[in-house]
Amino acid sequence: MVKKTLKKVVLLGESAVGKTSLIKRFVHDEFADDYISTIGTKVSKKVINLNVDGQETEVNLMIWDMLGREGYMSTQARQIVGAQGVIIVGDVTRPETMANLEKYWIPMVLRTVGTVKLPFIFLGNKVDLADEDALVNTLDIMSELEERYNYGMKQHIPEHLNTWFLTSAKTGEKVEETFESMANLLFYFDRAEDPFYTRIQDIIIKGLADIGPRTTTIEVFDQIMFEFSEAFGNMQTAGNIIREEAARSGLDHNNPKKEKVRALVDYLIDALLEEQMDEEILKELKSRWLEAIDNIQD
Repeated sequence: MVKKTLKKVVLLGESAVGKTSLIKRFVHDEFADDYISTIGTKVSKKVINLNVDGQETEVNLMIWDMLGREGYMSTQARQIVGAQGVIIVGDVTRPETMANLEKYWIPMVLRTVGTVKLPFIFLGNKVDLADEDALVNTLDIMSELEERYNYGMKQHIPEHLNTWFLTSAKTGEKVEETFESMANLLFYFDRAEDPFYTRIQDIIIKGLADIGPRTTTIEVFDQIMFEFSEAFGNMQTAGNIIREEAARSGLDHNNPKKEKVRALVDYLIDALLEEQMDEEILKELKSRWLEAIDNIQD
């Protein structure tokens, strides 16, 4: 017996990056050179058949083509609610749209959904128009996004699939694979382990030994995570917030950079403000964290 399931997937990215064209290519195998701005949201349906652990499964993807202009965050946020997967698209010929994947779109998703535990696929579209420099830049961006957001998902999905692709709606390159990957991610996502989250929990639960002055970026980073959890009070929720805001900061927990830790401090202080923590206490806490960052010697 075939199992049937319905999944909501949102397609995000700036205007004219090719979101609507990607959907047309995937759903109808069509492409048009003329550009039509999406007004509001369009929803398309596509069925993908999978064999999941020996079970034949019919995945009905409901693909939401979202309004692509910045400045409509409240509208976009309302329509993201309930999403079970996110595909974020940039145009490889317009570097600013690739940079905005993490500058605008990912933070907006994180604030709306409240967790990074969500299948992400990242696309660099219009690869048929890109020069070599644009492709190299895009590959660098994609590898960094994959490391921070995909939770090691590649080991759980078929080898020919990925959590990011260079696509062309015009030629159809990697379009089918994009949505097939998302269908697989929706099933296998919970199996992925996040070593960073495990590390956060270890720091919060076990605490920090008295190691004396903390002089490296990793030591200061650990100190901030521990002290935030103590200030927040609820260890489980504190751990989730740290993980989400570290991703939003673009921070690599294995090799944190000072400027990324600074960004994390701002986000964590905002999280404590939302809990109505005393502003004078927060001012002192932030000052201590920033001073520790300034004193880093590595």
